[in-house]
Amino acid sequence: MIPGIPLPSRDGPFEAGFWAALDRGEMAHQQCAACSAWHFPPRWRCACGGTLAYRPVSGRARLWSWTVVHPPVLPAFAPFAPYPVAIAELAEAPGLRMVGPLVEQPGDPLNHVDPARLRIGMPLTACVIALADGVRWPAWKI
Repeated sequence: MIPGIPLPSRDGPFEAGFWAALDRGEMAHQQCAACSAWHFPPRWRCACGGTLAYRPVSGRARLWSWTVVHPPVLPAFAPFAPYPVAIAELAEAPGLRMVGPLVEQPGDPLNHVDPARLRIGMPLTACVIALADGVRWPAWKI
């Protein structure tokens, strides 16, 4: 956990299924009942007009892109800078991408992964980390 980290809001109108899955240590995203398209971030309806329901995802992904965050950063992140941040593309849906920290194991500090080890397309696996008491977020295991 990172003291002083700005926490995401959990009270949006469409995000309940996302947060509930993370609270269980899983990942779930919205999938359209009509066209089967996956969506993230959450929304109220698919572009085709179909209704959306949360479905579990495998957590398998590939490294689509990444960057190294350097100072200046928000004060809570300053002790970790520089640190890599991933854009992971989920196996279930090319184009469904999420941003998150890279780790070898849950609990690693943000700056634990050496950016020299990263390669576009390398496999990643989602894990759920605690940002604060009662707030979980996906991270990407290399």
